[in-house]
Amino acid sequence: MWGGGRHEESMFPNYTMSLGGRFDQGSMLGHHTARVPVKRVIPVILKIIELFKQNKQSDDTLAKWIDRIVRGNESSKVSSVEDIKKEISSLLIPPRVEDEPEFYMDYGL
Repeated sequence: MWGGGRHEESMFPNYTMSLGGRFDQGSMLGHHTARVPVKRVIPVILKIIELFKQNKQSDDTLAKWIDRIVRGNESSKVSSVEDIKKEISSLLIPPRVEDEPEFYMDYGL
């Protein structure tokens, strides 16, 4: 899902990030996690992959790890959606438009 965010007088494009959605026998909607600025999607994904590598169990897939986090069954340092939000929070802060004007533009898709 996409939308816009506001920083001071300027607006920037962003997406709603959900974690844990499935459409198999354990179907469930994803858990709303954060509104991610379009220009920060890749860094946020890379941060989540880094967290997965640091906190996964030996036989984990990313999907299994995320499922445990969303359901509140994870026992590592990152054990909840709130922990993921804290870890990515610095990536969600928009810069001043004067410092990074391209942040306020979409990719044109």
